[in-house]
Amino acid sequence: MKNPGSLDIHLFEEMTQLEFFLVKKPMNAPEFWAEWQEKYGKATLAKVALKKIAKTRKLSHEEYSKLRTMMNVYDDILKYLEQLKNTALSVRGIATNFNVELDDEDIDLDF
Repeated sequence: MKNPGSLDIHLFEEMTQLEFFLVKKPMNAPEFWAEWQEKYGKATLAKVALKKIAKTRKLSHEEYSKLRTMMNVYDDILKYLEQLKNTALSVRGIATNFNVELDDEDIDLDF
């Protein structure tokens, strides 16, 4: 068996860290929504915290680049959770095509 490459190791580490945001309860279980809300809330708070750091701290170019990457990751996580929510609602027969999109300005908080 050959040794895993550096990319394989990094991928495994990233997946392990992101696994927290997987909603594991079945969509038809009552616990699904509590777990979904917990994951969505944490991802939203993390994104708000990153925005606050970007606005209130002096960051090096490297730190700012890392912060932008982290914000993009949380954007992807929030999109996944929104898609999961819409799927769960559709399974229950609830329409989800309200076409309301929130952008970064909608969740801006002044600190």
